[in-house]
Amino acid sequence: MLVQLPTLSSTLVTLSTWRCAHSMEEMTMTKLSRETLALKASTTGQALDPQWVGEAPLAREMVCTSLQVDILDLEPRPNPGNDNRTYGSNAAASWGYHFRAGFLDGMKREIVTIYELIQAANGKSYVAVPDYQFKYGSFGLPQAPASYIGPVSNCTDFAGPLPELAQNLVYNFNNSGQTFRSMIQVPCMADNTQQWEGLYYPGVITQHPTGTEDYSIRGKFKVPINFHVGSMGLAQATNVTIDSVVPMMGGGNVDDRRMGIGATMYYPVAVEGGLISMGDAHTAQGDSEFDGTAIETNINGRFKITVHKKASLEPMLQNLDFPLLENANEYVVHGYTLKDYLTLPDPSQIYKMSSLDMAFTTAYNSTRDFAMRTFNLTEDQAITAVTTVMDFGVTQVVDGNWGVHVVIPKWAFTNLNDTTTPYAPVTISGTSTLLNATMPIIQTATAG
Repeated sequence: MLVQLPTLSSTLVTLSTWRCAHSMEEMTMTKLSRETLALKASTTGQALDPQWVGEAPLAREMVCTSLQVDILDLEPRPNPGNDNRTYGSNAAASWGYHFRAGFLDGMKREIVTIYELIQAANGKSYVAVPDYQFKYGSFGLPQAPASYIGPVSNCTDFAGPLPELAQNLVYNFNNSGQTFRSMIQVPCMADNTQQWEGLYYPGVITQHPTGTEDYSIRGKFKVPINFHVGSMGLAQATNVTIDSVVPMMGGGNVDDRRMGIGATMYYPVAVEGGLISMGDAHTAQGDSEFDGTAIETNINGRFKITVHKKASLEPMLQNLDFPLLENANEYVVHGYTLKDYLTLPDPSQIYKMSSLDMAFTTAYNSTRDFAMRTFNLTEDQAITAVTTVMDFGVTQVVDGNWGVHVVIPKWAFTNLNDTTTPYAPVTISGTSTLLNATMPIIQTATAG
């Protein structure tokens, strides 16, 4: 089945009418208002670290065990109010790793960089160029009288029902404490407004000029376009609201720059109907998403959804318990600090437990098991193959459950009798290689 999403940045897609024992009949879309995105269900009465929130019903016995998502096309949406030009933003936010590493002047600050996407005559985007930067709010900086303190919005809803995220599911939220990211309180004032002095809440619009715009970044560098989906995954088997900032077994906020056109994602199904959601659309991002975000952009997408039944699973999908990526050149295995952080007594503690050492171990264990069942290797054979053939990389260090991925080139396990055709390594959807505007996947040279 093919489905086109007109507003990828703000759309929850719910597979609400199919069951694993039957064919998929319909896909419905429910848009989430920003007032409902950042709040935890009234089962706990607490606020989440806000970005994206998804809901899931209790698990049932699954007949199918894998959902495949082919990313067929991703295109930016032009801004009709600005000569149809397209922009994106990168927020160097307080959850970025640079806040751990420190600033040269010792002054913590959140800085937003606005990028313009430059298009060729055929309408395809090639590069993004930085246009200007501005300081967001007053985070850690002394304020002069004319300084930009941060945007003002109407007061958010502090209690009420969440929208209908799945059939027969209704949740209520309660944020009476008016707390947001990192439990920072942003009170509703007498004039029914809130002053946002930091990046505490998604979707708050900043009006320009703020008085702090700095255009000196223009002409300093350019970024190759690499449209991809930062957050895509399936609902998990739990009856409480899940903080979808944190990636997990069923995917979610994986933030792998390889999840672009030509990529295929495979997810283990945990609940009836699958309940796939996607968003967090990116123009470009390097491995690690270092400062907390990518170039965030509204994107239109086209996807193909395929259900794989348990009885007919190929070896690589058997016992799948992580989001698996495949493209023309490689497989990519994803691991995190904890494979299933929802098993923690308090899942929010994952933010304090983030560890690349643990993520490296999780990624290795999943890669070893994947290689053994997919390529018919023993454990000792898999260990040497992991060492000599595969590349480990840091996916992200900003989403609570830090990620490490392992890239497995298909070349090493195909056409094994051909020992004369050299391996031609390529960067897929990479930020170090300009992509062909019409064919972003470059085939690895193999004997045919």
